[in-house]
Amino acid sequence: MSAPLIVVPGATTAITRRTTLRKAFLAPWHPLVEDNWLYSLADAQRETGVEVHSSVLNITHHHTDVTPTRDNLPEFTRRFHRDMSCSLHTLLCQERYDVPRELWDDRQTHYMRLVDAEAQASRLIYDALNPCAAGLVQRPEHMPMRTLDFGLWKTGFIEVKRPPVYFGKDRPERLKLYLTPPPVLYRAFGGDIDALVYQMNKLMEDGIRAIRDARTRPVMGAKVIRRIHPWSEPRTMRESGAGRVPTFRIGARNMLGYAQRRDGAREVTSFRRGHHETRTARRDGDLEQSYPHGTYAARVYHGAPVDDVSHDALVAQPGPLLEDVKAELAREQRDRDAVRERTRDIVDEVREAWRDEAAEVVADAELNRVEVVHVAAARRRGPKESGGGDGAAGGDVGDVGEDEAADRGPAVVRHRFDRRRRETARRMVILRDRRRGRPRRGDASHGSDPPH
Repeated sequence: MSAPLIVVPGATTAITRRTTLRKAFLAPWHPLVEDNWLYSLADAQRETGVEVHSSVLNITHHHTDVTPTRDNLPEFTRRFHRDMSCSLHTLLCQERYDVPRELWDDRQTHYMRLVDAEAQASRLIYDALNPCAAGLVQRPEHMPMRTLDFGLWKTGFIEVKRPPVYFGKDRPERLKLYLTPPPVLYRAFGGDIDALVYQMNKLMEDGIRAIRDARTRPVMGAKVIRRIHPWSEPRTMRESGAGRVPTFRIGARNMLGYAQRRDGAREVTSFRRGHHETRTARRDGDLEQSYPHGTYAARVYHGAPVDDVSHDALVAQPGPLLEDVKAELAREQRDRDAVRERTRDIVDEVREAWRDEAAEVVADAELNRVEVVHVAAARRRGPKESGGGDGAAGGDVGDVGEDEAADRGPAVVRHRFDRRRRETARRMVILRDRRRGRPRRGDASHGSDPPH
């Protein structure tokens, strides 16, 4: 059974979800992948009122940062993931690919509350630079899909048109996806949105330089990313899941805020213990027992009572909303020197954290890059060296050199219509679609070989 989630309004949260078998269903293999993503996000926001700060697709997973205006974060996530799953299923069928039973994998959606301004700024930079750290592109704006940059906080929204697949005419033809800064981070900058966007862009540039210095391999580039087959998958086994998964973050660096992190961990442990004890007691007939504050499912779906929030709660403490912060700043006259000093502390902490941890982030992300994407290396080597034939358009292999591939051992990726002699390999990955017969060379209209 999954651990219960603490759900409270105003809790800025980082959401992450992976595709089933870590397949590349979120790659830009079709232009409508981007349209489905943005429309699903905008429609979930329209239905739930959740404030969206950032969202990034990274081939096999997404990073989305939001602040719920009510304690309805699971409802937002359910709508967003459901529409993404159904629309991409429909698109895969339309392009005559095989479709998975589930687009998302069987692991629980990961939620991590970002408690303070340092944690929020650091996470937003990490999400924005995730494609760069993975070795996909040099800069976030080089990704083939749209980049939701920090400057959109100033414009306020982007307009999203309803995709021609899955979404019916009962949904709005056009939606506005509103993008706003996290309330706590906005308050730390004294409500100066220009200064906030400027400093976040500076931090992103510092992160790009740190990643470039730590990178050991060239990036793939947008042209290669567009040709990723949606059924590509990692070359290594799935993570064991034995590591500890954090549910909250305080500060940008690992060593700061130790006492708060310790208290937060104790609070989460106490919440889970109290939730389990209450659920067991109510199951045995004691319906007077109330769940700890932050319980969502039992309260929403079963009408169970919930305790009041504790005065010293950290993770379960409701956070401010953006409109509340704006009203607060309008009432109060902030000391500019104090705001400037607070801003400097946030920026310095995030910058130092990236400098110290960039090599570790890149090393982990580059491993994922090697595992995740299988690109058209066979096309570059030619038919004789690659085993060639008309099936080379679908039989992509990993973008690695011969020496590197030899060091890692055999790993073969081929299309199911490729009639080459089967090679002996540690693992075989089949790129699937529902096409009949062998593909015509240069057939860019087919879904397995997206146009540039």
